[in-house]
Amino acid sequence: MAQDGLQRFERDVKPQLEFEKFTYGSASALGPNGFVLNDVVAVIPASEQTGGKSSTVKIVKVTAEELDFERLQAPKDKSAKDKDDMPRFAKIRLEGMTGDDDISNMFTAYGIPRVPADVTLDYRLDTDHKVFTLNKLEIVLQGQARTELSLILDGVSDKASKLDSSKDDVRLRTSTLVLDDTGLLAKLLPVMAKQNGATAEMWVAMALASLGGFANGQGPDSMKAFDALASYIGDWKAPKGPLRLTLKPPKTTSLDDVAKIAEPNALTDIFGLTVAYAGTRAGAAGGGGK
Repeated sequence: MAQDGLQRFERDVKPQLEFEKFTYGSASALGPNGFVLNDVVAVIPASEQTGGKSSTVKIVKVTAEELDFERLQAPKDKSAKDKDDMPRFAKIRLEGMTGDDDISNMFTAYGIPRVPADVTLDYRLDTDHKVFTLNKLEIVLQGQARTELSLILDGVSDKASKLDSSKDDVRLRTSTLVLDDTGLLAKLLPVMAKQNGATAEMWVAMALASLGGFANGQGPDSMKAFDALASYIGDWKAPKGPLRLTLKPPKTTSLDDVAKIAEPNALTDIFGLTVAYAGTRAGAAGGGGK
């Protein structure tokens, strides 16, 4: 039986990949649970989602530091129990990903060059305590923008069949979202606004007005968060660094708490929202905070 990560991938996972074609130029193992693939080419079969035609995705490098091969392998029998177990961990990075599908080409109509994307996924699910930790989900459009999400959830089942029914049991412990725009909005917003008979400045003004209305009557802590957000929006042509939004509620929150979001100071008092931006200007959100 194969023991290293590459052999396990080729034996247990690769045969299950539903591609017309899947090749790579070279490969190597990273211990018993990982592998590296270089110059990957995957041809996705035609479907309704792809407009009835096949599409090709190319990836310069795939690095899987660890994968839950035990749960990724095909079930030994056809029982629902074997199919129901979700992978408990994964740490994988895709570098230099390009495609010829409509999604990969959609930005070119807005004057944005077709650039490679990098994707990182790193998560772990503690099945005993039902704690899901997303260490990082990062999407980078090279030279244009970066988005990164991390979070910790309690009450997450490792059974695929129970995800929908148990969603009311899931509670947020903490979460951080980072938006780092290095040129995307400055190209994208003017073209999108023009197509809708407006200007980027009009759209930004409307967004700031809406934010100011929501901020009206909020307390000092909430206003700091709104000022940071408004400042980032106002700097859309050239942001002064990334925007970081963090939720760290005093006690874990559930989907039911979202209904309270419009209450004064709910974002800070219930959800523990803080927003950090290097270009924050006091009073940027208006609203006459108390």
